[in-house]
Amino acid sequence: MEDLLLELFPEIQINETMCMPEGYFSIPFENKWIHFPPGTISEREKILLHQIIMDETVDEKPQNHIWAQFLLEGSANIPSDYEEVQLLQFILKLSAEEEKNFDQKLWLDAFKSTFSFIKEGFFVNNHYGVVILNNPTHIELQQEIDGVLNVLDDDFSIRSSVYLGQNWSVNKNLPLIFAEEQKIFRNNHASTKRSKISQLPEIALLHYSQATALNSPILHHLKEKIKTVDGGPDLVVSIWNNQGNISKAAAELYVHRNTFQYRLDRFFDIVGLNLKNMDDLLLGYLASISRTDEHSSI
Repeated sequence: MEDLLLELFPEIQINETMCMPEGYFSIPFENKWIHFPPGTISEREKILLHQIIMDETVDEKPQNHIWAQFLLEGSANIPSDYEEVQLLQFILKLSAEEEKNFDQKLWLDAFKSTFSFIKEGFFVNNHYGVVILNNPTHIELQQEIDGVLNVLDDDFSIRSSVYLGQNWSVNKNLPLIFAEEQKIFRNNHASTKRSKISQLPEIALLHYSQATALNSPILHHLKEKIKTVDGGPDLVVSIWNNQGNISKAAAELYVHRNTFQYRLDRFFDIVGLNLKNMDDLLLGYLASISRTDEHSSI
């Protein structure tokens, strides 16, 4: 794989360093990191590479855990401890030095002991794993998980990102649902993340529209126009996240409401979308977050 990548992308760096200068696209592979300099790889290539490399390593370790066998290996033995579960996937970023001393069991035990909803967990490879949450009353867990992970990241000197799945019934259909959640996490993780935790409601529009977006010259052109507005993408996302509430969006961006209104007017003049209109806002949001192919042309 390394020889093939170097042949296809001679400008890449493959080493044990996790952090590179801003703009690099980095992806873990076995015990190393592959780094693509800015402007050398398209969004389409990022998604494909991330999925190929994750697929190559996903079965890296033999699994003897009942949930791993059920979710990943097609076992007909359905765990019966819980009627519903949430499946939380995690990716841990470690430097080469940290990886030598990293204790997977200790990390999982620490996660379980500080977050009572976790009942089971397993690593699939050195960087990726799954924990099973039992949340029968459907409590909102994102903020609590974020707090726990921030503490663990500091304690273990790592960086984590997770995908928190929906509540699903534990039956024969769960492995198929989990396989789709894996794809959602991989595809979303390949892009620049706005937060440590991702969930389906936040990224569903992006995920289920990305096939169309990748081949859309309209969305590509619209995205480029939005980027010409100072703070344009942040403006669109902030209004979307606040459900069109101008005051809340202005507060989120730390600007006065009058200043925010001026930016909206300027956005309309340049892009031609009125972000106070939900149809216009939806189109602007879709263009802003979509992974349009950077090589598209009008």
